[in-house]
Amino acid sequence: MFSDKSVMKIALCQMDIAWLDVRANLEKIEDYIDDAEDQGAKILVFPEMALTGFCMDPHAAALELGSAELKRLAAMTRGKQVMVFIGAAIKQGSRYTNECLIIRNGEVVASYAKMNLFTVTDEHKYYEPGDQMITVSYEGYQITPLICFDTRFTKPFVKGAEAGTDAFIVMASWPDTQSAQWKTLLSARAMDTQAFVIGVNRIGSGGGLSFAGECMVVAPSGKAMLEYSSDEKLIFLDVDFGYSKKLKDKFPVLAEQHLNAKQLHTPRQIVMRSGNS
Repeated sequence: MFSDKSVMKIALCQMDIAWLDVRANLEKIEDYIDDAEDQGAKILVFPEMALTGFCMDPHAAALELGSAELKRLAAMTRGKQVMVFIGAAIKQGSRYTNECLIIRNGEVVASYAKMNLFTVTDEHKYYEPGDQMITVSYEGYQITPLICFDTRFTKPFVKGAEAGTDAFIVMASWPDTQSAQWKTLLSARAMDTQAFVIGVNRIGSGGGLSFAGECMVVAPSGKAMLEYSSDEKLIFLDVDFGYSKKLKDKFPVLAEQHLNAKQLHTPRQIVMRSGNS
């Protein structure tokens, strides 16, 4: 499966996030960034809203992109090779969004705003949904970030796959009561798209919810390469990003779907009467 040129070390931060304590979380995040760099990781992924916890009070949780806290976070990567994907609540004027920030060498180089908000916790009442997916080209491979509840829906993953995504990053605050769904959905999305799916979930508790961690990396074949337990840890794994394209060339699932199936209509209903009539 591995070819040396396409293998990159990734780091998954299964983090216990201090509730609404940005300073404490930044101190912990800095240690994780330094550790990932020392271990030669090219990519480091943190959970959703890693600076504050999954908070439905944006006035308490959200930061402006020019804030001292986010400047400090970006500065932690200056002079380093590792690229950081991290979740944060962001304020832009009167607009609040739940975002994945992509940070490299001292700068926030891109961001993605969560499109599918979790109505069970009223997330849609406090944050606005994003309307644009992004794909990051890195070391010749395409990486698409998504956030937590996005995983429930196939369309963002299929759109990403059609754009050539080799790996999806899913950062989450996924409750421990739904851990079976977390694992099943990550595996299904990998098989749907024939891409790697890198799932990073937090542990601990906050906002009345508990989280089990259970970070996962699923290969394009649907096989779990890594399944972690529920303690706080920085997890490393070598991933052959080139394997996604090799599998698609050999067995192009998306390309092989029936042409008419791409524009399906509502199923025609057939009514069956009871009895002999």
